Amino acid sequence: MEKMPIPSAILRLAIPTVFSTIISIIYNLTDTYFIGLLDDPIQLGAISLAFPVFTFLQAVGNMFGLGAPSYISRCLGAKKYDEVRKTSAVSIYVTVIITFVLTLLILIFMEPILSLIGTSSDTVSPTKNYLHIIVGFAVILILQIILPALLRAEGKAKEAMIGMVIGTVVNIVLDPVMILALHMGVAGAAWATVIGNFCAVVFYVVVYLKGNTSLSIQPKDFKPSLQIFKEVIKIGLPSTIAQTLSSIMLILFNNLAVGYGDQVISAYGVAVKMITMEFMIIFGYVQGYVPLAGYNFGAGNVKRMINGLKFTIVTGTGICLLFLIPFTVLAPTYMGAFTTNREIIEIGTLFLHAQAWAVPIMAIQTSLMSTFQATGQAMRALVINLGRQCLFYLPFLYLFNHLWGMNGLLHVQMASDLATTIVAVLIGYPFFKKLLHHKTISEQ
Repeated sequence: MEKMPIPSAILRLAIPTVFSTIISIIYNLTDTYFIGLLDDPIQLGAISLAFPVFTFLQAVGNMFGLGAPSYISRCLGAKKYDEVRKTSAVSIYVTVIITFVLTLLILIFMEPILSLIGTSSDTVSPTKNYLHIIVGFAVILILQIILPALLRAEGKAKEAMIGMVIGTVVNIVLDPVMILALHMGVAGAAWATVIGNFCAVVFYVVVYLKGNTSLSIQPKDFKPSLQIFKEVIKIGLPSTIAQTLSSIMLILFNNLAVGYGDQVISAYGVAVKMITMEFMIIFGYVQGYVPLAGYNFGAGNVKRMINGLKFTIVTGTGICLLFLIPFTVLAPTYMGAFTTNREIIEIGTLFLHAQAWAVPIMAIQTSLMSTFQATGQAMRALVINLGRQCLFYLPFLYLFNHLWGMNGLLHVQMASDLATTIVAVLIGYPFFKKLLHHKTISEQ
């Protein structure tokens, strides 16, 4: 954090995190792939329709899964180890309590939720089967988010990665058995996801209980304080709001897209996996820089933090450029891996080709957003989070649909990402200029 050359420090933290992210992506794609082997657009559509609810549950985990690591990294830089233990314990237990409450509410209001997310008479039954299992065991899914996130904040990216490997291997093994061999369809995909996550959580709990960490899951360290909630929520809440809005935007998108046929929803459901894949990988790479940023910001070493940001943007952009290949020339091949339906493949390919215009600049957007989170700049982080998920996405969604119909829907996410990146640069430049100016004055 303090003395290792910046490229070495970031890569040492980033590579395991990126590997964990890739594993997580494989984890998410596995269900879609094996459901695709059934060659049933209805069940493939059910997975897509359930995705907003799944994303909403993930947003709950990210409230503390993103907010707590930022505060923990800063506390580690300031040598506040007691605060680190309390923050980790409070974050875990409060997240579990919130998840149980939300699980109960979603199960009670399942019928209106199914109507809201755009299910048709054909897709309502498989979507309901999938969600009953996923929501019923939501606490396992949420713990699988927050436990490794806290470990990464301490620099234990390797342990976080191992848990992901365990969960993914279990999921991959169970998917063909439950979906194909046992003919359970989407319900089998849900059970495979839950069991895989459970195995990962067991591993993480063992890591925490071994005690070779500054973090804690011990009840004795569950000591809530206004300071902890303030620091965690001011960073975690923007992300949760943005991800919740992302779920809402996806619901609105599905309700517009269903007017063009269930094939459009199925196609977008597969295509959005690739869009999410690119964002998750670059976000995972940037997470290798985030602990360094938070630690050095907390320690007052602003120049090292900014040099780390520059390195992350340059190298991250290189990664983004590589993603142009699956978004362009390999787009039909990617879509064809999940379905043989020619119409779904063609529509999904159009979605990927449109998004390719925004791919090269995603490292800039993600690096700036993560820097604001690591340094406690909640409002700046909120603006960027809301930009791509709501502030630009929502008006573009209805405007583009009105002007160009389905072709307009293809370009909504691309336009939102371009606009958000421009805003990120505009609000980031004065912040970093001010930091460097104050640092220069203090050195004089």
